[in-house]
Amino acid sequence: MWYNSGMNEMITFDSGLKLVVAPNPAVRSVSAGVFVGAGSVYETPEQSGISHFIEHMMFKGTESRSAFDIANEIDSLGAQINAYTAKSNTCYYTLSRDVHAAECLDVLSDMYFNALFDPSELKKERKVVLEELNESEDTPDDLCMEKLSSAFFKGHPLEKPILGSRKSLNGLSASDLHAYKNAFYVPGGTVISLAGNITASEAVRLTERYFESKFSSSAQSPRKRLEKAPMKGAFSHAKKEIEQAHIAFAFPGAAYNTDDALSSRLLAAVFGLEMSSRLFQSVRERLGLCYSIMGYPTAYENNGAFIIYTSMSPDSVELAVSAIKREIELLLADGITEQELKKGKEQLVTGMVLGQESSSAVMRSLGRHAVTTGELYDIDEQIARVESLTVGDISDTAEKIFDFGRVSASCVAQDVADVRKMIREA
Repeated sequence: MWYNSGMNEMITFDSGLKLVVAPNPAVRSVSAGVFVGAGSVYETPEQSGISHFIEHMMFKGTESRSAFDIANEIDSLGAQINAYTAKSNTCYYTLSRDVHAAECLDVLSDMYFNALFDPSELKKERKVVLEELNESEDTPDDLCMEKLSSAFFKGHPLEKPILGSRKSLNGLSASDLHAYKNAFYVPGGTVISLAGNITASEAVRLTERYFESKFSSSAQSPRKRLEKAPMKGAFSHAKKEIEQAHIAFAFPGAAYNTDDALSSRLLAAVFGLEMSSRLFQSVRERLGLCYSIMGYPTAYENNGAFIIYTSMSPDSVELAVSAIKREIELLLADGITEQELKKGKEQLVTGMVLGQESSSAVMRSLGRHAVTTGELYDIDEQIARVESLTVGDISDTAEKIFDFGRVSASCVAQDVADVRKMIREA
């Protein structure tokens, strides 16, 4: 089945494998991504961190390539290879000159189908992942955001940490990884995303050669649709011997690929993301309480959150929380101006357009959208939806988001204060 939007196309093969391709003859690169619908939201407590652990182990050797061979072959092409694990998907990707697209797909295919998960390599890589977990816990802003996620999504699959826990990681064996990979790394749960100087016909030919022809079945992914989280509001904290206090808030936000998700992004541009935004101008520029502050949305299937994060001297926490709440109350009372709406639209649309000039960014946006929704990302449709937003739409979205009865908060500091209580009572 073929579907196209402008130059971009999506093809569904007989096995259920999807290909999304964004040809761009103006560049001389090709970015290739393999997106798998596997992430922390689908893990049991005993499997916590397994999606991310598999991502690491996929680079540790196949039947025909050692870990060094994988890295050296890509380096010899002057190309790049990497991967990441998110809450609901895992991506393996390369960036190369267009003449090396087939060779990069050959390596990605070998990793996808033939990763060995050798027990000796697993033992070593487990230490690496545990060090990554240690590093995250030693990084105050990372820890603050992880605490916030666990509080906001408490009792829901989205609360699960991507990295897992020491207990779960130490309990995972090679057979556990193989079983999980065999369940989720299937055609019905995989999307190949290609962007750059490649035609749709060439993309189909390469995908058939390196992926579609290698599947032995038309298996579907066991992943289930995420239900909406209760988002009742909670507080989580961690004490650390650091100079600053890191604080964050999460309000109920818009789900991925909804009209409210776009209006949330426009709201963020006006309220919390840019140097001219209300939060930055108030808390940093006028009051001088922090170095950085941001407010932004994060969206998932059927769920979302609007995050506000900052860090400052512990003595300034109460003043900062009061200032943040005051800006939210002003927003709810007066909305945004037509001038702010115009500025927000320009920022959002320009970001979308400039992102289309990077083959890597296009590959990621198309791949993530396809693996999440099963549909082709249409930037022209997205831009049209942004341009149609009104001041009233932004006010309606702000009313849905900023519910102080459902706010969650986190704090990482030497002396931890319940900032959730502060923002409710400020």
